[in-house]
Amino acid sequence: ITKEGEIDLRKSCIELIEQGVKVTEIARELNRSREWVYKWEARWRTGDPEWYLNETKEPHNKPNKIDNGLEQTIVESRKKLKRRDTPETQYSFCGAIAIHQDLDGSGIENKPSLSTINRVLKRNDLVKTEESQVAGQPKLGKHYPGLKVRHPGHIQQLDLVTPLYISGYGKVISVNRIDVFTSLANLNQYQAKGADNIINFLISDWKEFGIPIYLQLDNEGAFRGSLYHPRTFGKLMRFCLNFGVEIIFIPFNEPWRNPYIESFNSRFNDMLWLRQTFTDLHHMRNEARKFRDKHNNYQQYRHDTFFNKSSLCGYTTSYLPTGFMLDLDTLLPITRGRIHFIRLIDEKGYITILNEPIYVGLSLTFEYVWTVINTGNQTLKIFHQPSDKLPKVLVKTLNYSLREPVKNRIPITAFLKKVSTMS
Repeated sequence: ITKEGEIDLRKSCIELIEQGVKVTEIARELNRSREWVYKWEARWRTGDPEWYLNETKEPHNKPNKIDNGLEQTIVESRKKLKRRDTPETQYSFCGAIAIHQDLDGSGIENKPSLSTINRVLKRNDLVKTEESQVAGQPKLGKHYPGLKVRHPGHIQQLDLVTPLYISGYGKVISVNRIDVFTSLANLNQYQAKGADNIINFLISDWKEFGIPIYLQLDNEGAFRGSLYHPRTFGKLMRFCLNFGVEIIFIPFNEPWRNPYIESFNSRFNDMLWLRQTFTDLHHMRNEARKFRDKHNNYQQYRHDTFFNKSSLCGYTTSYLPTGFMLDLDTLLPITRGRIHFIRLIDEKGYITILNEPIYVGLSLTFEYVWTVINTGNQTLKIFHQPSDKLPKVLVKTLNYSLREPVKNRIPITAFLKKVSTMS
């Protein structure tokens, strides 16, 4: 029953009392208990004009209630951050954590908790309920076999935002990347979405932010390589294999399986691309860096202030050295490592891996499976996990002969820029 419907019942109860109807009969007619009838009769007899409303459960004394001055400061902070009309607030978040950060920057001591800030926003009608971005997506399969992120750099998600067109300049694409644990992001823009530009981005990214363990991608052609020939390893796959990064390809046509980068892309679109008029690639890159730095500053504050870091003891991040250089005209060999594919089995019992149909079995149709190509022993293994509470079960192991010899990884030292020793 709705709140309004409950209030109507309480008023009907009093009308029946005034008509002399007995308590038992009122309770039966309104499908309520006798105690309920006595309660609202007593409330009505107090003479309170709003007797039919629920009494507040808040304590009469509120030692932690903020004063009017601080409440107004919170309100003004929210409005300022939401307007985004200054260079400092141009790419700002505007939720409770962003307000907490803004108060911290203003030197306010004894900052209120996030729950208090949220109550202030609600009390001042500054909160708008928004639907989840993934609401309404089809729920295919019984269980989705994702990985649980455990530390910074464990899983990163990368995506391309394209096509973007700058009037008078031409087409631009943005390579966007986010760390699932910390939400720290990086991005850069290029004129084409080929693998060379993505690799150049990753080289710069891994020098500044570190090398991840897993890089999660959709099935974009620039990520995979050939869209037609089976068992073909593209440049990006070879690059990641050589430096020990395991790619995870999400299912076809299910972008919501990369929710962190999709959320970042949405903010990139709303806060940067649609709010600016760019003149050329250089202009867009400059603004994108400001957008990234504002995003990361917020995420770092959020993580440092509100997260428990005790679980990160002993974790270290590996980086590409600043002198690392790669000749993209040279195709790296296929080296020893693993590549992962999350796939939904079709009605005929098949999945598609690198342009090749692989039969799993009719017993698992419309279930998700986790598939691993191990280039070292040239096998393909298919795992199924019935639920979160059960482990992955090996369903099938297949020989996976590659089209060229598999080699050992080339060490990073082989890619370091040679420094001249001549005087």
